[in-house]
Amino acid sequence: MRRLFCLIVLYLLIGGAPVVAADWSLAAYWAKNSPDRMIDILRGLNPEMRSSYLNAMALNYRFHQGRRIHWEVEAQLVRHHGMQDHWESNAVLVARWMDFPWDRWLDTRFAFGQGFSYAWEVPPLEPRSDPEDGESAQLLNYLLMELEFAPPAPDSQWSGMIRLHHRSGVFGTFSGVEGGSNFIGLGVRYRF
Repeated sequence: MRRLFCLIVLYLLIGGAPVVAADWSLAAYWAKNSPDRMIDILRGLNPEMRSSYLNAMALNYRFHQGRRIHWEVEAQLVRHHGMQDHWESNAVLVARWMDFPWDRWLDTRFAFGQGFSYAWEVPPLEPRSDPEDGESAQLLNYLLMELEFAPPAPDSQWSGMIRLHHRSGVFGTFSGVEGGSNFIGLGVRYRF
Protein backbone atom coordinates (compact mmCIF):
# COMPACT_ATOMS: atom_id res chain seq x y z
CA MET A 1 0.00 0.00 0.00
CA ARG A 2 2.82 2.40 0.90
CA ARG A 3 4.56 1.68 -2.42
CA LEU A 4 1.36 2.42 -4.37
CA PHE A 5 0.89 5.68 -2.46
CA CYS A 6 4.49 6.71 -3.22
CA LEU A 7 4.05 5.93 -6.92
CA ILE A 8 0.86 8.00 -7.10
CA VAL A 9 2.52 10.96 -5.36
CA LEU A 10 5.57 10.66 -7.61
CA TYR A 11 3.38 10.63 -10.73
CA LEU A 12 1.46 13.71 -9.57
CA LEU A 13 4.67 15.59 -8.87
CA ILE A 14 6.80 14.76 -11.90
CA GLY A 15 4.48 12.99 -14.32
CA GLY A 16 4.06 14.42 -17.76
CA ALA A 17 6.09 14.87 -20.89
CA PRO A 18 9.36 16.77 -21.09
CA VAL A 19 9.09 20.22 -22.63
CA VAL A 20 9.70 20.08 -26.37
CA ALA A 21 10.17 23.78 -27.04
CA ALA A 22 12.30 25.98 -24.79
CA ASP A 23 10.29 27.80 -22.17
CA TRP A 24 12.25 30.80 -20.99
CA SER A 25 11.34 33.68 -18.73
CA LEU A 26 13.04 36.86 -17.61
CA ALA A 27 12.13 38.34 -14.24
CA ALA A 28 13.06 41.62 -12.59
CA TYR A 29 12.37 42.30 -8.95
CA TRP A 30 13.09 44.81 -6.21
CA ALA A 31 13.27 43.78 -2.57
CA LYS A 32 13.79 45.28 0.88
CA ASN A 33 15.72 43.67 3.74
CA SER A 34 14.15 42.34 6.91
CA PRO A 35 16.35 41.40 9.88
CA ASP A 36 13.66 38.91 10.97
CA ARG A 37 14.28 35.19 10.57
CA MET A 38 12.63 33.54 7.58
CA ILE A 39 10.19 31.53 9.69
CA ASP A 40 9.07 34.71 11.47
CA ILE A 41 8.53 36.48 8.13
CA LEU A 42 6.40 33.59 6.87
CA ARG A 43 4.34 33.54 10.09
CA GLY A 44 3.79 37.29 10.45
CA LEU A 45 2.18 39.92 8.31
CA ASN A 46 4.26 42.84 9.59
CA PRO A 47 8.00 42.09 9.44
CA GLU A 48 10.51 44.69 10.54
CA MET A 49 12.14 46.35 7.52
CA ARG A 50 15.38 48.30 7.14
CA SER A 51 16.99 50.51 4.50
CA SER A 52 18.83 47.85 2.56
CA TYR A 53 17.58 46.97 -0.92
CA LEU A 54 18.31 44.78 -3.89
CA ASN A 55 17.49 44.85 -7.59
CA ALA A 56 17.60 41.50 -9.35
CA MET A 57 17.38 40.07 -12.85
CA ALA A 58 16.60 36.37 -13.18
CA LEU A 59 16.78 34.24 -16.32
CA ASN A 60 14.72 31.08 -15.95
CA TYR A 61 14.46 27.94 -18.10
CA ARG A 62 11.73 25.32 -17.68
CA PHE A 63 13.29 21.93 -18.45
CA HIS A 64 10.43 19.63 -17.40
CA GLN A 65 6.67 20.09 -17.37
CA GLY A 66 4.80 17.75 -15.04
CA ARG A 67 1.05 17.63 -14.63
CA ARG A 68 1.08 20.05 -11.71
CA ILE A 69 4.75 20.88 -11.12
CA HIS A 70 7.19 22.47 -13.54
CA TRP A 71 10.93 22.04 -12.93
CA GLU A 72 13.15 24.98 -13.78
CA VAL A 73 16.68 26.32 -13.43
CA GLU A 74 17.29 29.98 -12.72
CA ALA A 75 20.36 32.23 -12.85
CA GLN A 76 20.23 35.57 -11.04
CA LEU A 77 22.34 38.70 -11.00
CA VAL A 78 21.63 40.89 -7.97
CA ARG A 79 22.78 44.40 -7.01
CA HIS A 80 22.58 45.39 -3.33
CA HIS A 81 22.37 49.04 -2.25
CA GLY A 82 21.49 51.04 0.83
CA MET A 83 23.08 49.67 4.01
CA GLN A 84 25.31 47.36 1.94
CA ASP A 85 26.83 47.76 -1.51
CA HIS A 86 27.83 44.63 -3.45
CA TRP A 87 26.86 42.22 -6.22
CA GLU A 88 25.46 38.70 -5.80
CA SER A 89 25.03 35.76 -8.23
CA ASN A 90 22.65 32.85 -7.64
CA ALA A 91 22.08 29.49 -9.36
CA VAL A 92 18.81 27.83 -8.36
CA LEU A 93 16.76 24.66 -9.02
CA VAL A 94 13.07 25.63 -8.86
CA ALA A 95 9.87 23.60 -8.46
CA ARG A 96 6.77 25.57 -9.51
CA TRP A 97 3.28 24.39 -8.49
CA MET A 98 0.91 25.35 -11.33
CA ASP A 99 -2.54 24.14 -10.29
CA PHE A 100 -4.85 26.15 -8.03
CA PRO A 101 -8.66 25.90 -7.96
CA TRP A 102 -9.15 29.63 -8.71
CA ASP A 103 -6.86 29.73 -11.77
CA ARG A 104 -9.75 30.47 -14.13
CA TRP A 105 -10.09 33.89 -12.40
CA LEU A 106 -6.45 34.54 -11.42
CA ASP A 107 -3.70 32.23 -12.63
CA THR A 108 -1.60 31.56 -9.52
CA ARG A 109 1.68 29.71 -9.17
CA PHE A 110 3.84 28.91 -6.15
CA ALA A 111 7.58 28.37 -6.52
CA PHE A 112 10.20 27.02 -4.17
CA GLY A 113 13.85 27.12 -5.15
CA GLN A 114 17.08 25.88 -3.64
CA GLY A 115 20.61 26.55 -4.81
CA PHE A 116 23.83 28.44 -4.28
CA SER A 117 24.50 32.13 -3.72
CA TYR A 118 27.82 33.87 -4.22
CA ALA A 119 28.23 37.41 -2.87
CA TRP A 120 31.10 39.24 -4.52
CA GLU A 121 31.96 40.66 -1.05
CA VAL A 122 31.04 39.37 2.41
CA PRO A 123 27.65 41.02 3.12
CA PRO A 124 27.79 43.17 6.27
CA LEU A 125 24.10 42.64 7.15
CA GLU A 126 24.17 38.85 7.36
CA PRO A 127 25.71 38.34 10.80
CA ARG A 128 22.98 38.05 13.43
CA SER A 129 22.89 40.06 16.64
CA ASP A 130 23.99 36.96 18.57
CA PRO A 131 27.83 36.75 18.36
CA GLU A 132 27.59 32.97 18.50
CA ASP A 133 25.91 32.99 15.07
CA GLY A 134 29.27 33.87 13.51
CA GLU A 135 30.27 35.98 10.53
CA SER A 136 28.95 35.46 7.05
CA ALA A 137 30.74 34.09 3.97
CA GLN A 138 30.67 34.76 0.25
CA LEU A 139 29.31 31.32 -0.75
CA LEU A 140 26.06 30.38 1.00
CA ASN A 141 22.86 28.48 0.36
CA TYR A 142 20.12 30.31 -1.55
CA LEU A 143 16.41 29.73 -1.13
CA LEU A 144 13.46 31.40 -2.82
CA MET A 145 9.74 31.28 -2.21
CA GLU A 146 7.48 33.00 -4.70
CA LEU A 147 3.82 33.63 -5.41
CA GLU A 148 3.18 34.52 -9.05
CA PHE A 149 -0.05 35.98 -10.44
CA ALA A 150 -1.08 36.28 -14.09
CA PRO A 151 -4.21 36.94 -16.14
CA PRO A 152 -6.09 33.68 -16.76
CA ALA A 153 -5.51 33.80 -20.54
CA PRO A 154 -3.46 30.79 -21.78
CA ASP A 155 -1.23 33.00 -23.94
CA SER A 156 -0.45 35.54 -21.21
CA GLN A 157 3.28 36.28 -21.21
CA TRP A 158 3.36 38.79 -18.32
CA SER A 159 2.93 38.08 -14.61
CA GLY A 160 3.58 39.75 -11.27
CA MET A 161 5.27 38.15 -8.29
CA ILE A 162 5.99 38.40 -4.59
CA ARG A 163 9.31 36.80 -3.66
CA LEU A 164 11.26 35.94 -0.53
CA HIS A 165 15.00 36.08 -1.34
CA HIS A 166 16.96 34.19 1.35
CA ARG A 167 20.71 33.56 1.81
CA SER A 168 21.96 31.53 4.74
CA GLY A 169 24.55 29.10 6.03
CA VAL A 170 21.83 26.46 6.68
CA PHE A 171 22.54 26.13 10.41
CA GLY A 172 26.31 26.09 9.92
CA THR A 173 26.47 23.82 6.86
CA PHE A 174 28.17 26.53 4.75
CA SER A 175 31.43 27.79 6.29
CA GLY A 176 29.97 27.43 9.79
CA VAL A 177 27.65 30.39 9.13
CA GLU A 178 24.57 30.32 11.38
CA GLY A 179 22.94 33.53 10.13
CA GLY A 180 21.73 34.85 6.82
CA SER A 181 19.65 37.54 5.16
CA ASN A 182 16.06 37.89 4.00
CA PHE A 183 14.65 40.25 1.40
CA ILE A 184 10.95 40.61 0.61
CA GLY A 185 10.26 41.78 -2.92
CA LEU A 186 7.91 42.53 -5.79
CA GLY A 187 8.59 41.95 -9.44
CA VAL A 188 7.43 41.14 -12.95
CA ARG A 189 8.11 38.19 -15.23
CA TYR A 190 7.99 37.93 -19.02
CA ARG A 191 7.76 34.45 -20.60
CA PHE A 192 9.12 33.79 -24.10
